[in-house]
Amino acid sequence: MTQVAQAAPADTDRTAEVAALNDAARAGSLVTSKTVFTRALVDILAGDYPDPGTRQLNLMMGQRTLRRLINETPIDPGNDPHGERDFGVVEHQGHRIFWKVDVYANDGTFAWGSETPWDAQQSFRVVTVMLASDW
Repeated sequence: MTQVAQAAPADTDRTAEVAALNDAARAGSLVTSKTVFTRALVDILAGDYPDPGTRQLNLMMGQRTLRRLINETPIDPGNDPHGERDFGVVEHQGHRIFWKVDVYANDGTFAWGSETPWDAQQSFRVVTVMLASDW
């Protein structure tokens, strides 16, 4: 006789909590998170202007635009099999951009994944924004 296990409601609640925290991390509003951009993407966003001030301004404007694009673009269900909203793809200036959320134990080392990703105090999120070729 085959029995089918059913997920407990707590699993669904925790998935929703993880997704909400990932959304906040992507938006830049979660205190226990940070966003990093890969070097190759930073170079593209900054441009190749000789003036460092212009490069910095272009970088900041590009990062702001990408963050908005990442938050406003719906997540493809194929990229979100667990419903945690931790990976997505956008197009920007002719480049395919990936973003992903990694959740670590909030111990300052980033050495281990969090055992409680639904707890904002015990977990720390790193949102990585990269060119698809950086993957």
